[in-house]
Amino acid sequence: MSSTTESRELRRDRRNRTAPRTRLDPFPRDPVARWMLRLGIATPLVLLALLFESVPRPTTSPNAHLMDDVAAIDWTRGDAEWLALLYPHVTTFVAASNPFGRLGLSIIGAIAAGFLLQKVAEIIAQRSIPRSTGTILIIALAANPLFVYFALENLPGFLAMTFFGLALADLVRFVNWGNTESGFRAGILIMLSALSDPIGIMFALVAVLASPFLRHGRASAPGLRAANMLVLAFPTLGAFATMMFLNVLFFGSLWPQNVLQSIVSGIPDAWETLLAGYGTPTGWLLVAPVVSAWLVAAIVRRPAAIPVSTIVFALLTGAFLLGAFHPGAAGITFTLLTLLAITLIPAARTPLTNVLVDLVAVLQIAIAWSAAFDRDVVLAWMQSIAGAFGFVIA
Repeated sequence: MSSTTESRELRRDRRNRTAPRTRLDPFPRDPVARWMLRLGIATPLVLLALLFESVPRPTTSPNAHLMDDVAAIDWTRGDAEWLALLYPHVTTFVAASNPFGRLGLSIIGAIAAGFLLQKVAEIIAQRSIPRSTGTILIIALAANPLFVYFALENLPGFLAMTFFGLALADLVRFVNWGNTESGFRAGILIMLSALSDPIGIMFALVAVLASPFLRHGRASAPGLRAANMLVLAFPTLGAFATMMFLNVLFFGSLWPQNVLQSIVSGIPDAWETLLAGYGTPTGWLLVAPVVSAWLVAAIVRRPAAIPVSTIVFALLTGAFLLGAFHPGAAGITFTLLTLLAITLIPAARTPLTNVLVDLVAVLQIAIAWSAAFDRDVVLAWMQSIAGAFGFVIA
C-alpha cells in the first residue's frame, strides 16, 4: 500500500515539476497566459480609446494625417511611382482596410502595445533582470502619458516601434547566442518597421549599427560583425532597392521628385524648431533620456553602450531634420532609448548596482511625466481625456 502511494506521489511530482527557464523561453511559457497578458495590457488602452470618442479628437495627431493621406490616394493607379507614393505601405494598407476610422487605428495601436510590452517582459525574464528592476523599467516605459499618446494617436510610428521592439529580442539571440533563425526573423521585423513609418528607417539603422557593439557569443572570425549586419539589413535593403529600381527604370529617379523636394525644403524650418526646443527652460528634457542611458551603462560597467545611445540620439536628430517625425508626434525618443536600455544593457550583478539602476529607472518615470506636460500636443490630449472622464461621470 505504501509503495503505491509513493509511486503516485512521484508521478504527481513529475507532472508539477517545472523545467528551469532558459534564455530562449517565451514569457509566460504557457501560451494561454501569454495571450492573457497581451489582452490585459491592451484592454485599458482600448477602453481609453473608446472613451476618447465622446470628445473632439485632436486634428494634428499622426493618425489624423494618416486618414487624410489614405483618403487622397488614387486607387485606380498601378505604376511604379504610385507604389512608392503608398509608402509607408504597412500602415497605409492597415488604415485603408480599417472600417472604423481613427477609433480603429487607436484600437490597433492598443493591441500592438500589448504585444510590445509582453515582449519587453519576456526580454527582462530571459536576461534574468531582478524582478524589482524589471517592474520599475516597465512602469517607466509604459505608465506615462507619452507612451499612451504614442500608442493611441500615432499608429505609423507605434507599429514601427513595435516591430523594432520585437526585432530587438531576436537580434540579441542572434548576436549573443548565435541563433541563426532569430537573425532572419529580426531582419524581417526590421523591414516591417521600416515599411510602417519613415522613422522605422531610422530604427533599422539603429538595429544594424548597434549590433557590432553587442557581445558576440560565437567564436570570433574575420568579417563576423559585418556578416551579422548584412543579415539584419538585407530584407530592408531589398524592399527599398526594388522600389527604387522600378522608379529609375520607368521614371528616371530613385524616388518621386515631389517627396524628395519636400524633404529638402523642410530642413531649415526643422532646424529652427530644434534650436528653439533646446532654447527653452525645459530643453534639457530632450537629452535627459540619453543621459540616463549613459548613467546605466556606467553603473553596469558596459562602456560600449555609451556610443550606441549617442549614435541613436544623433540618428534621431537627423530623422527630425529630414521630416521623419510626423507633426504631432511625441514620445518616440523616450520610448526608443528606454527600450534599448532594457534590451541591450546587461543586468546588474550586485545589490548596489541593482539599487543604482533602480534609481535611474525611477528618474525615467519623472522624465516621462515632465516631458508629457512640456509637450503642448500631449498636454492638450490629456486635457481632452480629462474632459471625456468628466462627460462620462456627469
